[in-house]
Amino acid sequence: MKFGALTFSYRSFGHFRDSMASAGHYSVNIGDAMQSIATRALYRQLGIADADMIGIDRDSLPHYKGPPAWLVMNGVFMPHCFPLPPQIEPIFTGFRAGMRVINENLDLLRRHQPIGCRDPNTAQLLAKRGIRAEVTGCITLTLPARDPSVVGDRVFVVAGSGEGKLPEGLLAAMPRELLARVEFVHQRLTVFEHPLSPAWVRGAERLAEHLLETYRTRASLIVTPLHHAATPGLASGIRVVLCREDDSPRFGHVASLIPLYGPDRFHAIDWEAKLPDLGPTRARILELVRQRIAGGVQPAG
Repeated sequence: MKFGALTFSYRSFGHFRDSMASAGHYSVNIGDAMQSIATRALYRQLGIADADMIGIDRDSLPHYKGPPAWLVMNGVFMPHCFPLPPQIEPIFTGFRAGMRVINENLDLLRRHQPIGCRDPNTAQLLAKRGIRAEVTGCITLTLPARDPSVVGDRVFVVAGSGEGKLPEGLLAAMPRELLARVEFVHQRLTVFEHPLSPAWVRGAERLAEHLLETYRTRASLIVTPLHHAATPGLASGIRVVLCREDDSPRFGHVASLIPLYGPDRFHAIDWEAKLPDLGPTRARILELVRQRIAGGVQPAG
């Protein structure tokens, strides 16, 4: 019996395929790999050995041919991720999906309710279809905290592209003493194949591991518009300032933990904000996964 951590090949991402065909490259969000790392870390907290963990590709999930496995369904799920094969027993926590995915998988979701959701928006969509749900937040919030004696001196400004770009005007609002300690991080990786092979997937995870270790050992503050820079930072015990051009519902749970600042509120940013207490969030996610494994139906062989 194995324990699956989702990986990300982007097999069904047509815009990546088109970019590869036209330009010979595209870039992927390293935040996805942060989730893979967090899932394995959660399993370790439950006493599961690394030898019993396997990677399972989200983007070819219906075609999985491996051994029976539990699978933490933390991430954004699209129609191409379903139906689940019979040897997968899902553990729904940190789940995000739109109404089409919900409508097309009502029987599955009903069998496994209550569904642990990444954000209030997903929980509300499930409730509209009569499916019990709760907001757990993302599994990256269960990453272990760094040693309290570690006091970093860097201000990491971590951004991506598109919706994850750094908002204009943010740096102008930053105090001069913080600007003097800024290091910029672009939390994406340029890749040269589609879909990603296991070697490229592992390369993305190695970069994610390096970035996470850099934040944990050197950061006094993370300033970011990215979900998976904010949540690993908070879990690690690093103060985070979350700034975005929009207030996307994807950030509903994170925004309940720390303020989400839009451009009209940059003047009001609390650069010395206290860390939220993540103890209850960690405990709830760990308990949900523990209970599911202990009491769930075994996947088909």
